[in-house]
Amino acid sequence: MGRIARSFQLVGQSYQVLMRDKELMVLPLISGAIMAVVTAVVVLGFSLDGARVAARGPALYLPVFLIYVLMYSIGIFFQAAVIAGATERMRGGDPTVSSALAAARRRLGPIVMWAIVAATVGMALRAIQDRVGFVGRIVAGLAGAAWSLATFFVVPVLVLEDKSMKDSFGQSVSVFKKTWGETMTGGASFGIAAFAAWAMLIAVTGLLASVIGLAAIAVFVAGAILLGIFFSALQGVYVASLYRYATEGSVPPGFDRTLLDQAFVPKRS
Repeated sequence: MGRIARSFQLVGQSYQVLMRDKELMVLPLISGAIMAVVTAVVVLGFSLDGARVAARGPALYLPVFLIYVLMYSIGIFFQAAVIAGATERMRGGDPTVSSALAAARRRLGPIVMWAIVAATVGMALRAIQDRVGFVGRIVAGLAGAAWSLATFFVVPVLVLEDKSMKDSFGQSVSVFKKTWGETMTGGASFGIAAFAAWAMLIAVTGLLASVIGLAAIAVFVAGAILLGIFFSALQGVYVASLYRYATEGSVPPGFDRTLLDQAFVPKRS
């Protein structure tokens, strides 16, 4: 319980940092809007070519893979922009949406290459889940968890360091093993906080439904969008802070060194 409590405090400190640069929340909003447009275009395209979709043959694999790559590229690009903006603030700068996007744009090549790798792994795990049954779902779940931990720092490395996609993966694994080991609880804290926020939104929507009827759906949609934007930006700030501490040993402004030292114990060999 002590670790989780400390992790919640670190998430709270990330929130305070984010509040100093609220404009960073515009980046997940733009990302979500672009993804929504892409999704609408894809759905429309498949609906107009229903025969090919119904066939589910090999001809469908390539366009689905390209869609995966496109969606991953959009998500990773804007996540990189949030991390770049948060890091600029931690280094004493005054980030803007333009400066954050410019930092991500300078690393567009490695970001797209990483999106291709991530999309390939994502499709492979999905195929295992769909084709191997219950055991496949367990294997895919474990493999997905290991992949997530190994790539936890890939995006900050990509956007903040002048490294190739391959070296970025190696750096991510190295930083994770060196600093966080098996004691990282930040993901659990984010999950608990997100669950609580979603539960509150659902409860509020249910109460409003008895008063304003179907109009409560609009409240739920608006709340869901805001929660998605907020937690995406907050996670970017959190990851940027941890990466700086892991690689430089310096405590980002607004964070407590004692909490960082206690919450992220180096892995013992």
